[in-house]
Amino acid sequence: MRIVRHSSYIKKQKSKSKWLAVVGFVILSSAMFLAMIDGFLLIAYVAMIGGFILFNMGMQGVGRWTRNPRNDEILDARMKGLTDQVTIVHYASLEVDGKSREIDHLVVHNGGLLLLNGKEIDGQIRQKKSAWTKQGGLVRRFFGFSGPQLGNPSFENDRNVPVVEKWLAENQLEVDVMAATVFLHPKAELEIVEPDYPVLHAEELEEFLRDLPADPTFTTDEKKHLIDLLSAGEGVEQPEKQQVNRRPRPTKRVSAPKPSQVKRNSA
Repeated sequence: MRIVRHSSYIKKQKSKSKWLAVVGFVILSSAMFLAMIDGFLLIAYVAMIGGFILFNMGMQGVGRWTRNPRNDEILDARMKGLTDQVTIVHYASLEVDGKSREIDHLVVHNGGLLLLNGKEIDGQIRQKKSAWTKQGGLVRRFFGFSGPQLGNPSFENDRNVPVVEKWLAENQLEVDVMAATVFLHPKAELEIVEPDYPVLHAEELEEFLRDLPADPTFTTDEKKHLIDLLSAGEGVEQPEKQQVNRRPRPTKRVSAPKPSQVKRNSA
C-alpha cells in the first residue's frame, strides 16, 4: 500500500489545539476573579461557559493530534498488507466553490474512491439507520467531554461524500465514491442495525478493501492523476521508490581438471 500524508496540516492542527486549550484555560481562570467583583457576575458566567467550551475543544484536538499512534497511523498499520494498487491519502485539502475542505482519509483503489470516517472511541455504540448513541452514565460522559466524540458518522458521511463528488466533477473525473465508518479502538463494541454506510472494526478494514469490486473503466492514468491531485500542496509526505538491494548471484566456478583427466599430446 502507498501512503500520502499532509503533515503540514497535522502540525497546524497541533498548534491550533494547544492555543485553544491555553486560551480557554486563561478565560476560565479569569472567570473566577470576575465572579468576586460586584456587578461582574453575569460576565463571569459568560466567560466561564466560553472558556469551558474553548478549553475542551482544545483538549480534544490535543488528544487527537498528539496521540501515539494517531488515527492515520492506526489506519496505515491496519492496511499494510494491501498492494501498491491501493493508496491512502491523509488530510487532503479539496477546493470546492472557492472554499477549502479537509477530508481526513481517502483511499484510492481499483474501484474508485473510498472515504474513511475514523472514530477512536471505546465502549458500547449503537446505530440504527442514521441514529447513533453511545452507552454510558452521566459521570462517564462528563469526564469524557474533553476526549474523542462519537458525533453522528452518518451525517458526517452525508456531508463529505457530495463535497468529494463535486470536487471530482470540477476536476473532470468520473470516479465512484463511497464512504465507510471505521472504529479504531480495540474496545469498541458495536451494535449495528440497517446501516446507511458500511460500519467496520479496524481489523476488518483490509479484508473489506480486498473485496471491493474493480471498475474496468477506471484506468491507471486516471488513478495516477487523481492521486497527484490529492497529493498537491506543501509539507506532503509521499511514498518514495524503494531500491531493492538484490544479493549478487553466486558465480558458478568450474573446478580444475585432475591431472589424470588431462589429455597429453604425444611427443
